[in-house]
Amino acid sequence: MHEHLIFFDGECPFCHRSVSQVIELDKEEKFVFAPLKGQTATHILHGPLASYGQMNSLVLIENYRSTGRSFWIRSRALLRIYWLIGGEWKLLGMFSFLPGWIGDFFYRWLAEHRHQFKIKMPQEPGPANRFLP
Repeated sequence: MHEHLIFFDGECPFCHRSVSQVIELDKEEKFVFAPLKGQTATHILHGPLASYGQMNSLVLIENYRSTGRSFWIRSRALLRIYWLIGGEWKLLGMFSFLPGWIGDFFYRWLAEHRHQFKIKMPQEPGPANRFLP
């Protein structure tokens, strides 16, 4: 339970909606979440990992409690999340093994324009026990 950590933009309604979707799909509760500007990000993303905290992007840390953790960013992070959720979502997640520049082209466009979408910030994107400070 709670093997993987997803950092997201805590001020972005689109990102909150995405987190809500992952929570809904993640029946086994494999993921926990934390804002990129939060205490958890400050604690984990420092030193040589500080650049991940500056990305203003989705960051997945697979097996975040172990020393053998893997870092995924942007579109590859999103696709890897689907891979880890499993089931029929694993088919979409297979694309995480492609070069990142392919999906990042679309990811960057969406990230640049996400504030233009009229998406309302949800009150609570999910259960409190799934979020780290």
